[in-house]
Amino acid sequence: MTSHRLDALLKPRSVAIVGASDKPGSNGHAMASMCALDGYAGAIYLVNPRLTQLGGNPCYPDLSSLPETPEHVVIGVASRFVEAILDQAIALGVKSASIFASCYLGDDAQPALPQRITAKAHAAGMAICGANCMGFYTPGQGLRIASMSSAPGLRQGGIAWIAQSGSTFGALSHNDRRLGFTLCVSTGMELVTTVADYMDWALCQPETWVIGLFLESVRNPAAFVKALEKARASRIPVVVLKVGRTEKSAQMAVSHTGAIAGNDAAYEAVFRKYGVTRVSDMDEMAATLALFDTSRAVPEGQLGVVSDSGGEREMIVDLADDIGVPFAALDPSTCTALVQHLEPGLHPENPLDAFGTQSDLVNRFAHLTASLANDPNVALGFFMSDPRDGYGYAEDYTRAVIDATAMTDKPLALVTNYSMTDERELAQKLKAAGVPLLRGTQNALRAARHVMAYRDFVGQPEQTSGALPSVGKWRQALGTGARLSEHDGLAMLAEFGISSPRLAHVSDATDLPAALDQLRFPLVLKSAEDIAHKSDVGGVVLNISDMEAASAAYSEMAARLGSRALFMEMAPKGTELALGAMWDDNFGPVVLISAGGVLIELLEDRIAALAPFDEAEAMRLLTSLRVYQILQGVRGQPAADLVDLAGQVACFSRLVAALGDSCAEIDINPMICGENGAVAVDCLAVGRTN
Repeated sequence: MTSHRLDALLKPRSVAIVGASDKPGSNGHAMASMCALDGYAGAIYLVNPRLTQLGGNPCYPDLSSLPETPEHVVIGVASRFVEAILDQAIALGVKSASIFASCYLGDDAQPALPQRITAKAHAAGMAICGANCMGFYTPGQGLRIASMSSAPGLRQGGIAWIAQSGSTFGALSHNDRRLGFTLCVSTGMELVTTVADYMDWALCQPETWVIGLFLESVRNPAAFVKALEKARASRIPVVVLKVGRTEKSAQMAVSHTGAIAGNDAAYEAVFRKYGVTRVSDMDEMAATLALFDTSRAVPEGQLGVVSDSGGEREMIVDLADDIGVPFAALDPSTCTALVQHLEPGLHPENPLDAFGTQSDLVNRFAHLTASLANDPNVALGFFMSDPRDGYGYAEDYTRAVIDATAMTDKPLALVTNYSMTDERELAQKLKAAGVPLLRGTQNALRAARHVMAYRDFVGQPEQTSGALPSVGKWRQALGTGARLSEHDGLAMLAEFGISSPRLAHVSDATDLPAALDQLRFPLVLKSAEDIAHKSDVGGVVLNISDMEAASAAYSEMAARLGSRALFMEMAPKGTELALGAMWDDNFGPVVLISAGGVLIELLEDRIAALAPFDEAEAMRLLTSLRVYQILQGVRGQPAADLVDLAGQVACFSRLVAALGDSCAEIDINPMICGENGAVAVDCLAVGRTN
């Protein structure tokens, strides 16, 4: 292994603990005891000017008194003392530090202490965990840098758990002994070392199988994207619990950490591009990390389930349908193999009800589990029950699942349908055999969906979005911060391959005959005045059938809203979509696709993607929408031309990418999608000054 710039922080050869204390229950006492709890082999130096010994070990008055310069200094003192300790560490050439204090001072100078720490550490090339963090654990080193006591028993494994919340850091590392870690870190304020840095370090460790992130915000977007690119290239899955999705929670994130909560659509787009798995809570996170933390690849296929309860099997089927987890259709040869081990009255199917009697139970369950998993259509197998320690029957089927691992190369897991069962001892036995125990039916099913989705992601061919168009004049027009007229917006779209109806601009009633002579009725009349949402103020009239109706409609609208207007041909009937785009300062151009027209506000049916992307990705985006079922044709309505639609969506993404930061947002609503193609009938484009 080559060295990494964070090795001095996360794998130091020596540690000095400033603020070590002999007072039981204090943070200083915890810092000293935790550092040695898991067998750390490096030198540990205790620093406290009022003590000469602590726990039988020498205690030094300051850093300069140590027999060597430590690689890592734990600064476990109050905020008002932090800067002096940091200055001393930098002067001695210390390479890394952890800071537990908040570093906020009531009477601070400017720049404030956090900014001073950042500047000094960057100048010295020092990595820092924190400030305002709970430390980190590197089980492979037997090292815990911690300000609070916790129980022994931290398992070494393939999970890198990186949390911006101290509570979630402890929730997994302190409670869940099913999980094994290569790194657990509470990042705190990330004054110097960010989530992206920890990710990069974890990706360089051969023990890392999966990275879990609890994110409030991303402080270094460019480095974060680079880490995601590295994870994708290494085929190391990244699982994220990103909070701040709603406006209220984003505001709470700002007040809690002092960081800026980014736009959630942009995060969604970034996660999609790099195959990041997004979970909604900590239970789903734990189950997903456990299922990813295995050396067994997930092949093509779907889920296979063995259950020991007919009633719970029905529950599993219902929940899988809600969550969108398909069960594999069994090959006839698998059914034949299953019948050999099923008791009378039970049928070979998936999910499989396996319980008849306890006759030859371990051998029978082992063969049933392995036979189902070995079906060519099964990607991974679950044995789903309600295990608990000290229950002979549960110990039997746990042994059966372990035995089944020797009969298949597919991933297996034991799943508790009730998440409060007490099965810690069984979980440890399973983990030692390479089998995760997943708590809760829904958590396990979501985890299965996630690992199969990641498998499909890494199997996708490389995107080829094509060359970006030349948009010089449109960048110039938008770069002033102005809003394009609808006429110009539609003209811009048409110039780059996005269809729109024929139209004519009028500014006086005398313009009507010449303008309408080139158009075919029925027509739509729209105000061309500077109104963002015309339909809200009666600025749109549909189904104008002849010249007389056109004249009357124009006169009435001109009197109310102004004389500038557009006439355009009515688009053919079809399904309405909305295409949108925005520029995100952290991640760049983001495209949003959703149900359009009035449905855009009634349905939470939208998906985001980073621009640009190709036609294949455009089709995948469309198929992710609920409105896709309507696009395929329902109740006699013909299917939309999906190939044309995907092509236009891809064109739109290239246009958005080419416009770059000159365009704050674009809104096409609706884009009408019918059997003869898609047509954009409205466009709002808002510029952005730089």
